[in-house]
This record gives sequence, C-alpha cells and structure tokens, in this order.
Amino acid sequence: MRLTLRSTAMNLAGLLILASFNASASRHDEGIGFYVGYDGLATIASGTYGELPNPNSDRLTLLLDHGNHFHGIGAYSYSGPAAAPKVLSTSPNNRIPEISSREEPLSLAAGSGLYAGTLRTHIDSSEYSYLGIASIQSLAGHSSGSTEDVLFHSSSDRWSGQLDNAEIGLRLVESTPGLHIGTETTRDIYSHGDLFTLGAGNSFEFKPIYWVDENAAAGVYSATFELLNMGANSAFQDSGTFQFDFAVSPVPEPSSYAMLVAGLFVLTWTARRRTQY
Repeated sequence: MRLTLRSTAMNLAGLLILASFNASASRHDEGIGFYVGYDGLATIASGTYGELPNPNSDRLTLLLDHGNHFHGIGAYSYSGPAAAPKVLSTSPNNRIPEISSREEPLSLAAGSGLYAGTLRTHIDSSEYSYLGIASIQSLAGHSSGSTEDVLFHSSSDRWSGQLDNAEIGLRLVESTPGLHIGTETTRDIYSHGDLFTLGAGNSFEFKPIYWVDENAAAGVYSATFELLNMGANSAFQDSGTFQFDFAVSPVPEPSSYAMLVAGLFVLTWTARRRTQY
C-alpha cells in the first residue's frame, strides 16, 4: 500500500513538473527566436521625441524574443533635435548579436549532409543563435500566463495585431562576399535575386542557415536585410534595415599545431615524472 501511494505521489509530481515545463516552454525549442509583427504604437510616449508620431507605426518589425518582452531590431528611428527631427530607416539597435550585449558575432560550425564542406550556423548558448523567424501570430492562442502568451501580449499588445492579407518578403540588402543563406533543403535562396518570400503574414515560418565555405578567410561575415510587405493590404509598410553578424575563426598554421602537440607532450611527461616520486 505504501509503495502504491509513493508511486502515485511520484507520478503526480512528475505530471506537475511536466505541466510546469510545458507552461514555460518557448519556441526556442523549435529554433525560433525572432518574430515579425507590425508596430501598433501611433505616438512615442516619452523621451526626447515624446508625443511625436511613431516613425514605425504600421511598419513591419523584426522582434527578438527576449523572454517576457520583445526587442525591436532595426526599426525606423529619429535623430537630431525634437523640433526638427530626421527620420532614419534603421536604428542604433540594428545588429544581431545586439551591440549592447557585447557578444561576439555568432559562431559557425562544420556542416554535414547538404552542408558538407561548409561552416554553418548552429544553436549554442547564445539567445541570438535561435535564428528562426515566425509570424507574431504563431504566439497567439496559448494558455493564459504561458511564455508564449506573455510574450505575445507584451508592451500592451503593441505588436500583436493580425497581419491579414500581408505577404512577407525578406530582401537581402547587402552581404559579405562568401556568405550564403539557405534552408534545410536549399543551399542558397538568394542565388537568383535579392528577395525571398517568407509567406503569408499570419502563418509563415522561416529557419535560415547562414554558411560559408569551410576554407573561407577568417573574419566577420554580415548580411543586411529589410522586411517587405508584398501582399494586397497596403496598410503594412516595410521595415527598417537590420544585420546579422557571423565569425569565421582563423585556422591554426601547421606550425601552431606542432607547438600545441609539443606542449601537450611536455605537460604529460612532466605529470608522469611527478607521479613516479
């Protein structure tokens, strides 16, 4: 009887833990770390440009999932004095990883299969490595208080509006030579032009793979984009520009490998000598 009660209690505890895990789940589990919505804020509330029209009103916006709220990436912005502001088609916060994070550019790892012979993006400990992009509406309809629900309704529902009759395009503005963008089935989606259609505004999902040749020169490789509305609903305007940065590390020279091996040999030999005394 005691064993049965104990087993029942353990099963209930497991169910509670599972329920708790599911309630706090994130689309990071699926590789999604970014969303596209449109900015529903009509007027800037405070700051230097408080009470001025929001230059992003009704514009498509790339949104970084930052836990319980979004960061707008590469949104339109103002510069200059409030009395005579100038509208810019990007903002200081227009790069991934964000400058404020002080993170290095995203790392690349050896590819396989379709991406054999390349260095490609992969998910690691950085929140910015979840490069998948989905419609904001993929967060709608989850249980109240769940991670998705909190994120969807953050900032007083600023970005949660429906993207009806919108067709989202991702235009490649410029990129470092040698950097390519593909998917799990296509190695280079921009091989025939600078525009790739993501899909219908309320339902698209896109999981890009950024890659370079495995022998690519060391350095930072970058791609700059903007979101376009190619659908019938002209109320949604194009986004500002934003950029993704990736690092290719230098390959050690043969002499460096030789020095490393020699160093390891000396350390091993020294350790063995010590154990003999």
